Amino acid sequence: MNTLPFFTIITASLNGNSTIRRILESVKNQTFNDLEHIVIDGGSSDGTQEILNKYKNTYDLTWISESDNGIADAINKGLVRASGCYIVVIHADDYLLNENSLNNVYRLLIGEKFDIWSFPVIKEHHFHGRQLCNPIRILWWNHFKFIFLHQGTFVHRRVFDRIGNFKEMFSIAMDYDFFYRALMSRSTVKFGNQPVAIMGGSGISSNPAMLQRRLCEEKMVQRMNEKKLFWRMAQQLFHFLYFPYKTRLASRQAIESNKLP
Repeated sequence: MNTLPFFTIITASLNGNSTIRRILESVKNQTFNDLEHIVIDGGSSDGTQEILNKYKNTYDLTWISESDNGIADAINKGLVRASGCYIVVIHADDYLLNENSLNNVYRLLIGEKFDIWSFPVIKEHHFHGRQLCNPIRILWWNHFKFIFLHQGTFVHRRVFDRIGNFKEMFSIAMDYDFFYRALMSRSTVKFGNQPVAIMGGSGISSNPAMLQRRLCEEKMVQRMNEKKLFWRMAQQLFHFLYFPYKTRLASRQAIESNKLP
């Protein structure tokens, strides 16, 4: 009899006492309970550990708190401990949409036919409120930009067995690199229609100050993983056009944000 959980939720946190309760509550209150929740805390000093300790016996929660080498290292520590069939990464400033989120997902994933299932998420924008964000359903666009939303993307453990875990050399684009390798290995993909999670607006990848670093890491991901000459040439053209555009857009958004009361 299979006693392993169907879902593993991995959460990386660092000094997230203002948001960590939301993800803990959203997982604890799920109507679908064939799951495990693994929280990897980076040695927080703001009371996060005390909050985690209060939840440890209320549902299948495992947590550790120790220094790490960044988000990729934290996720990999979670993967070592993960035993679920499908794995999803939902960080400390994110949380599941409602109590039926995993039950609705399970009904679609139960056959384990597809390697990756990707669903929309809702982003809590600081200035514009909640916005629906959909994964890009054109797989070849992954040659240029990240097409999935990790808070809504469930990955079968056989993908990790096939391509390995997250590369710790990336501080921002580790998920782009992972899914680039997953698609290169011909992982099968299916898209869902209903949002499953709320994405916080304070993630490192959404920080305008980190834009140049993110763009450089994305370019590195492509250079390391892309083998076909056609796509490598197309990526060079994309960088030539997209990087200046994105830089100007970020500058304009920063100016507009500063004008808001």
